[in-house]
Amino acid sequence: MRKRVSLKDIAAELKVSTAVVSYVLNNKHEGRVSEEKAQQIRDVAKRLNYFPDQIAKSLRSDKTMTIGLIIADIANLFYSNIVRYIENSCNKHQYHVIVSSTDENPEKFKELVQVMLNRKVDGMIVAPPKGVEETLMYLRDGQIPFVVIDRFFPEVDAICTVGIDNFQASYDVVRHVAENGYRKPAMVTLNTELYHMQQRAAGFKAGASELLKIAQPQVLHIDEQQLSATIGSAICQLLDNGTDLIYFSTNRIAMEGLAVLVNHQIEVPQQIGIVCFDEADAYKIFYRSITFVQQPLHKIGSMSVDMLIASINGTGSTKNVTLDTQIFAYDTSARRIPKPNKPDDSP
Repeated sequence: MRKRVSLKDIAAELKVSTAVVSYVLNNKHEGRVSEEKAQQIRDVAKRLNYFPDQIAKSLRSDKTMTIGLIIADIANLFYSNIVRYIENSCNKHQYHVIVSSTDENPEKFKELVQVMLNRKVDGMIVAPPKGVEETLMYLRDGQIPFVVIDRFFPEVDAICTVGIDNFQASYDVVRHVAENGYRKPAMVTLNTELYHMQQRAAGFKAGASELLKIAQPQVLHIDEQQLSATIGSAICQLLDNGTDLIYFSTNRIAMEGLAVLVNHQIEVPQQIGIVCFDEADAYKIFYRSITFVQQPLHKIGSMSVDMLIASINGTGSTKNVTLDTQIFAYDTSARRIPKPNKPDDSP
């Protein structure tokens, strides 16, 4: 078995003390070691394939320098992007991230929490499914550092959360389309009990009622497992009802819905306007530039990491951070020009 490279091996090659090597590789060399010597140490460490002994390090510091990240679905564009921002922020703090997905399954979430605890992570960032309130209270009461992102659990108090104002985001969408001349928008969303998605729908209904005076705002709830099979009929139903704009509440719904519009050769925005929640690179292949609601993913990632590490270090406090979204308006919600009245043919 190949011998593990140690600090002594690096120090011996450069004829310096192990303390100097330790300062450099732990980024504590400023004012102690010249940058030229520090670079030599890093170069030798890389050439010798040096890896720090995390077990020994954790025994000395009582920390494993790992964070558990439990999300809903790594295949979802929102979560794959948020993982990247969280990993980047953790790297700045010299933390490593262990990522797992729940697939919106509460039992799987509970199992993953136990796995993370068994791995002795220093804390967790989680996007929990519905039905795990007891697990969140268990973590809170056990004083285990964790931060909830993207989701809100009003039933569980005194926990740290980072997310957006979903109600206001949807309300702002209605304001935007109303200002552009749309009078009968509809929303297509998921059939779910998740609080943040319910707030997203509630904001749309409130905006349609207050700004457009629609007595019964139309919101279609689709089962996520049946999304591909039912989205086509849902869109056709909206078109038959005179809907002039569709607001897709997630990027996954949007991708399915845009495919239907292309397949049915429905002109956007002439026949129907479109607004999507969240952005996606795949939107670029659509024949019109798409209006979307942008979540501040970088802020969600960096703030959740900062809050978690403050909690791990005992310097944090319970915070509920709500961030603003921004609408990027493009072709698919362009100003609607009213059709001219037909001329009176009477003599």
